Amino acid sequence: MKILQLTASLGGGGAERIAVSLCNRFAANKDDEIVLVSILDDSVPENVLYLNELSPQVRLFNLHSKKGLPIKAIWRLFKIISREHPDIVHTHVSATSLLLPAIVLRDIHFFNTIHTLPERHDANAGIVKKILTHYLFKTNKVKPITISEICHKSYYKTYKIQNDICIPNGSETLKTTDKLGLVKKEIDALKKNSDTTVFIHVGRNHPVKNHDRLFSTFLRLEAEGFNCILIVLGNDYDIWETKLRECKNIFLFGSKKNVGDYMAQADFFVLSSDFEGLPMALLEAMSMGVVPISTPAGGVVDVIEDGITGYLSENFDDDRFYRKVKQAIVEKGHITSVAIKSYYENHYSMETCAKRYYQIYIDTCKK
Repeated sequence: MKILQLTASLGGGGAERIAVSLCNRFAANKDDEIVLVSILDDSVPENVLYLNELSPQVRLFNLHSKKGLPIKAIWRLFKIISREHPDIVHTHVSATSLLLPAIVLRDIHFFNTIHTLPERHDANAGIVKKILTHYLFKTNKVKPITISEICHKSYYKTYKIQNDICIPNGSETLKTTDKLGLVKKEIDALKKNSDTTVFIHVGRNHPVKNHDRLFSTFLRLEAEGFNCILIVLGNDYDIWETKLRECKNIFLFGSKKNVGDYMAQADFFVLSSDFEGLPMALLEAMSMGVVPISTPAGGVVDVIEDGITGYLSENFDDDRFYRKVKQAIVEKGHITSVAIKSYYENHYSMETCAKRYYQIYIDTCKK
């Protein structure tokens, strides 16, 4: 089987990481040929963060787009798909990226993973893009894949049809590096003592993540004398550098390639989002046995059962979120690292995720 995956880039977000991981998993099967096409210009360093992780068995093409998917890039993509003529084309960006090949190349099977709540994706689309997406999904020219039960329900609410395939996101297990010892010393130096509770948040600064809720929670904990610190990994926090200058328990570390070394120091992973699909950072934290705490955003509610597989606030009220974080501190050790890691391996590992995708490809090609 020949499989072509389309992604925005080789760096930056969960959808991109999923695409790279799927390619690597599929490439391990020597009977299959795997092609990966990235849209954004690979001469920009932030667009190739995962390049070194890509299997040498995967053939890579880049559309050299500066931003989005302009007409020239759409035409280049069509020519690549026409020339390669794979059995499967699977996009991790908008379904409309496959409009031309899906209409013209009818013997190829096209898939689109919707990496957020479909109703939110639909609401943010322009009228033309919205009409075209509805057409592609409702005619099954592009087969939609949702990433959680909540996203599956959102799909029906948006498109009024139940033709999506629900495959929960999976993640590769995070690994530590030879920098683990240095990172441990770095974090230990920030702790008040050995009993300090360490929280970690991973992700770039973005309105949907509601970092105001996150930071106000930890400022409040500091004011009340709780022995805890928050480590934040990610880009675009410049505006917060000034706001948090006097804070003694929040530390903005910027983007790091060795995220696993920092996760290994954490007691809890914390997420304060208003909207999510099924966040990769959450799954990666659980792969290392870090107990998650989150708002009930998107597919998070399918992953976290409050008090059993993590801590889930009742709603998006800031005070409720604060109380849930405080509860986690008080109950530290109640949910074990071993239990979290076992739950991840059984339900959200990349091995499980890739097998589900591959079976869908096989079943589709047999029809």
